[in-house]
Amino acid sequence: MIASDVRDFLEKLGYDVQTSLNHREHMQLWREWYRGKVDSFHEYVIYNGIKEVKRTKKSLGMAKKSCEDWADLLLNEKVKITVDDAYQDILEGCLSENDFQAQSNALIELSFALGTGAFVEYASASTQSGCQIDYINGNMIFPLRIRNGRIIDVAFASQIGDSKYYVNIHEKVGNQYRVENIIFDAEKGGNYSIDKIPDDVQRIIYSPVPLFQIIKPNMVNNSDIDEPMGMAVFANALDEMMDCDEKFDSYFNEFQLGKKRLFLDPSVINVTPVTNGKNKSVRPAFDPNDTTFYAYGGGSDMKEKIKETEFNLRVDEHSQALQDALNLFSDKVGFGSDHYVFKEGKVYTNTANIISSNSKMFRRLRKHELILKKALEDMVRAVLYVSNGIVYSNDIQVDFDDSIIEDKDTERKQDQADMANGTLRKDEYRAKWRNETLEQAQENLPVEADALP
Repeated sequence: MIASDVRDFLEKLGYDVQTSLNHREHMQLWREWYRGKVDSFHEYVIYNGIKEVKRTKKSLGMAKKSCEDWADLLLNEKVKITVDDAYQDILEGCLSENDFQAQSNALIELSFALGTGAFVEYASASTQSGCQIDYINGNMIFPLRIRNGRIIDVAFASQIGDSKYYVNIHEKVGNQYRVENIIFDAEKGGNYSIDKIPDDVQRIIYSPVPLFQIIKPNMVNNSDIDEPMGMAVFANALDEMMDCDEKFDSYFNEFQLGKKRLFLDPSVINVTPVTNGKNKSVRPAFDPNDTTFYAYGGGSDMKEKIKETEFNLRVDEHSQALQDALNLFSDKVGFGSDHYVFKEGKVYTNTANIISSNSKMFRRLRKHELILKKALEDMVRAVLYVSNGIVYSNDIQVDFDDSIIEDKDTERKQDQADMANGTLRKDEYRAKWRNETLEQAQENLPVEADALP
């Protein structure tokens, strides 16, 4: 109910929430796939000759797996953010006490699952740096004004009680950003009352820099091209996920049902035991919820009261069919085919091959990095403003992890060869491989002219 309560409250304040109800329904479906169980698909019944038995399809959880993999590729422990030396310690201190490394990776995963996420910064006396970073998932984001597909004004919400909500509204007013903090109570009858905010929270503040950054997969939301919110990275791969789970469930059932199958004449289903002398009671001889047994309606035409059958397990056929389904899914979410390998009953990520720079995965990774890089740069400016009161306008360097994509050993050997034949300078080599600026590399070069940096 949080989305409808917050939406109604914002509209009563005069805001026009830009996210459609249809998009919220899509987000709920993506959330179910991310959870790994979609009731409308994974729950089904099978008739065993006596009754319908409820069953649940096995799930590979590929929605979550794909989001985890994109998060690990985009924002892992090897990503480095660099600013001027005077502010580097301030930045690293703030990121460390806000558990940025773990929380930002989780936010990328959730953003790729629900379509949208956000960093939000605000002043806080509870941190040594004075800056707190919130990591907001798409369920708590309410766009209020859009320009050229970008969210300009936005509200973030969280539930803090049975009917109470905290709302943080960001609006661009001229060259500044107005941020308002509100706590409201959604009372019965559709009424709302505004509560007093804590003493350590300012009701309204102004900032020369935006104190929020939106992140989402860099892909057009084709479910609604006018929707400002993003879409799940697997939103167009629902059929492929269903195909994966259908075949995985069949693979599992192949071993469950392939052991033996017993066809029973109805006359052997019930037995009549004698108890307490003359008293008699009837009970089923077999568990009616067990799909291994099937009551055959042949009656007296059956030559055998119980007929046992055995099947040859179709392991190779299932494995190949499941691998084909995984290839289709992998390609649909941007990894290209052969990213996932089904082996020994498990799904593995294929790390045997180095991804070339012209591969689909490489191009899609670079595309996603465009949005993330801008968000990280704006986040750094917000952190430095909140923690230190400065408007930082110098360069911010965001170095993403390329080690998974490129053959670093081969590239480094080539650079060493170029340095040996004079086509690459030692300071250029050191700056590249030690992650230093050119000036720092020149200062840190060894005294020996022929030493390898």
